[in-house]
Amino acid sequence: MRLLYGPATLFSICLIVSACSTSRVHQVVIEPYDDTPNQEPEASVEVPIPSPRPNLARMKLGEYWYGMYLPDGSTEGYARLSLRDTKQEGVHCDWELHISGEGWKYEEERKLSFDKDWRMTFSEMSSGGQRVLGARAGNVMVGKFGVDDLRVEVKDDAVTGMGFILAAAMQQKQGTSITRTEYNEAQGLKEASEMTISCGEQEEVELPEGTVKAWKYTLSRGDDGPDLPIWVNAAREIVQVDWGTNNLMKLHRESTKELFKPAPPFLTQLEPDDKTKLVLTADFDGFTLDAMWDYWATSEGLAKWWPQEAEVGGKVGEKYEATWRNEDGEILWQMQGKIETLEPKQKLGFTWKWQFDPEDAPTLHVLVEFKEVEGGVNVKITHSKFDPNNDDQQNRESLKQGWEQFCVKLNKLGK
Repeated sequence: MRLLYGPATLFSICLIVSACSTSRVHQVVIEPYDDTPNQEPEASVEVPIPSPRPNLARMKLGEYWYGMYLPDGSTEGYARLSLRDTKQEGVHCDWELHISGEGWKYEEERKLSFDKDWRMTFSEMSSGGQRVLGARAGNVMVGKFGVDDLRVEVKDDAVTGMGFILAAAMQQKQGTSITRTEYNEAQGLKEASEMTISCGEQEEVELPEGTVKAWKYTLSRGDDGPDLPIWVNAAREIVQVDWGTNNLMKLHRESTKELFKPAPPFLTQLEPDDKTKLVLTADFDGFTLDAMWDYWATSEGLAKWWPQEAEVGGKVGEKYEATWRNEDGEILWQMQGKIETLEPKQKLGFTWKWQFDPEDAPTLHVLVEFKEVEGGVNVKITHSKFDPNNDDQQNRESLKQGWEQFCVKLNKLGK
């Protein structure tokens, strides 16, 4: 699911841009979807859609369990998809995803509702302390973006990243397609791009239950990232999705919860109740104090375990900068900091601000303390100053995941 949701890498989950913070309403009343299901229709029942909306059919309702498979055939977690109808003759989707790898884990829950004319009527996303929800009122979605009120105009063909489920409702005929306007939940339902789903040929798909025949659909977003292949069987069940580079989501007929096996955290959190800071510590075995200092306090050392590129000055006031680029060399993320504390092999402090932060955004601070212990080096990271009363707490939680991931990578260098 990295293609759509970007689990805890580059510290990016914490960076939720408040795109809608200037568009607020008061006394917001959320009218959630009606979750009282009617009797499930037969899989063959077709629901006609009034022109000019696309001719979509009712997908097969029910609960679906998936295993999340890596290219080597191993698993990293599971997903659960639940589809049901509503009293308004629409379709409601519940989704949850739980995946993990070495030094990281990512969990999310999403909800998406359509009315009988396949207009999006409700959307909700929860992940890492972040919650975004909106309910349709005319041509706007009204709700909450973290602690801020949310009010966003949306088109009749609006859909979120969960729109991939519409492949199960499309005509099963090669060459047919639908196009929808996608809105990004993580950015407060900001309009992102056009999403087109096209039907290709039938193919054989290997599932835990055996080989099945399925229609291959392709979800594309123009130039915005690679295509997303989706396979749907004749019963209108999504049987497989390739989230990129052969990371496959495969249908199982029973619960797949046992596939989620996150490792115990490497870092220990100290002072967890102090919401103004994040304090993490661990013993890194096999390191000398000199080597550990170089990994943090030199450009070459930092780039071996954290960013693709680093620029680290040698004096207080000079740069402490970490950069990640895409395949074309364009900057995706850049942490722009300056050295505040420099006590060789004892303390290193720097400011923390991302390149897209507004000028008046508060600056965070990081202090890293080093202490020689038996067999290695103890590292203590204090990341501050967070606002205890707003969305900074989402930052704090996500930064914790980011430090965990990269410190696990650093620890391997001592082996």
